[in-house]
Amino acid sequence: MLTRNRRILLLIVIGVLVPLLIQHPIAAYLCTLAVLALILKDKVSGVLFLFVYFPIRPFLIEVNGGLKLTGDIVILLLFLLTFVHMFKKTGAIVRKYAFTLAFIGFCLTGTIAALMTGVGLPAIIFQNRAFIITFLLIFIAAELEISRDDVRRFLWITIITGAVLSVHGLFEFIGHRTVLVPPAWEDWNLSSVNEMRVYGLTANPNVLGTYLSICLFASLYVWQTSEKYKVWLISASILILGVLCLTFSRGSILAFGIAYVLYFLLTRNWRLSVKLIITAVVGLAIIYYPANMARDYAAAGIEGQSTKTKDSQDETLEKEKKPKQENRTSSTFSKRFKEMFSDEIIQKSSEWGRLYVVFKGLEIYMEHPFIGTGFGTYGDSATLSYGSPIADEYKLPARMYSDNQYIQLLVETGTIGTILVLAFVVSIIRRCWKGRRHPFSPVLFSFLIAILAMALFYNVLEEKILTLYFYASLGYFLREGAMKKLDSNERLG
Repeated sequence: MLTRNRRILLLIVIGVLVPLLIQHPIAAYLCTLAVLALILKDKVSGVLFLFVYFPIRPFLIEVNGGLKLTGDIVILLLFLLTFVHMFKKTGAIVRKYAFTLAFIGFCLTGTIAALMTGVGLPAIIFQNRAFIITFLLIFIAAELEISRDDVRRFLWITIITGAVLSVHGLFEFIGHRTVLVPPAWEDWNLSSVNEMRVYGLTANPNVLGTYLSICLFASLYVWQTSEKYKVWLISASILILGVLCLTFSRGSILAFGIAYVLYFLLTRNWRLSVKLIITAVVGLAIIYYPANMARDYAAAGIEGQSTKTKDSQDETLEKEKKPKQENRTSSTFSKRFKEMFSDEIIQKSSEWGRLYVVFKGLEIYMEHPFIGTGFGTYGDSATLSYGSPIADEYKLPARMYSDNQYIQLLVETGTIGTILVLAFVVSIIRRCWKGRRHPFSPVLFSFLIAILAMALFYNVLEEKILTLYFYASLGYFLREGAMKKLDSNERLG
């Protein structure tokens, strides 16, 4: 009989590696069926599989499109199995999950408003799926019998996957997006600023920054609580932090920086804070700056080859640009933070950037203050895929993405939807306060604060990796007696 570790490894091989080797949709469909069959015998392994699948999902579906819905199908199967179990104890379930009705009410509000605005049914379903699919993990994680060994497996899966993405990110960064990157991704037309950022297997530097921030905490936590594999854990922490800085994701770094500080204050875990500081110094010294120098060296080699065929005037121009290029790569990290509040950036943002989205959103909200204009109308995933029926009326740019969860809530679901989401958040905070004696409560609360801060810069409710980790953590916290089984003073190794 297979152990859980071997079953998880088998799920990864069948659900990830085989479809990458046999790049045909039919192979992916058959592998997904095999994954579902294995999950029927071990639901916990199915949940842990998701923490490998979703961080690399953009890469997987780029290589094999048949893997696009694998994660969704796995979650739906797990929820169906969980629902059958939940149905046996209706009264207790209603009390336990009553707070989730606020989020469900938010989805209904956005759906009703969308129908009234004229949004197509496919777009409405698409957007509801974006909000709800990982939300189901609250119920799944709360009802599963998760052991302390499973918690350890979860942490190690996060650390190892984060380290793999970090190594890949280094190759991508140094190789100027020509190494270990799908051909279609090499042809992306990126701005000079974004071209300097690591996109990774997540295909998005901000998503990668969010994910690595989570992985960094996991590696630091296991480093402190485990007696084994110290060298590997220290190395992983340094690697992850160094590549995190190479994403230049200001929103992720600021939000999780606040969360880390809050966690240290709540737990008074000063040892962990010292480890974070040491990791930051070493990560910058041996990962971030050397990677920039290696990238500049690789760029110089590429330019050297290309300039052989140019005339002397072109060579002079390249020499003039070269020191600027070197200075730009070494100072991008600090420069991106310094320019956040510069007059030039604020002016551009207000004309056609984040501030424009906020001001235009407030204008639309004032005309639809009750339940808003509905899903698929203002800068969400459905808008990108299906367009917006209010785009012409309000002269909105094509394929606009709000990158601000708060203004999207106001515009699409109005006052009612926004209040419902606020009630959902307040309910989580109340539960954290009631369970404040549990060692996991500070983690969950700090995580929530990070999400609230990130909502200023990203559409966090649609971000699969972020919601995957948060909803799973919330579900585990809700599991009756779960925290009592964890001794905060006991070692994980």
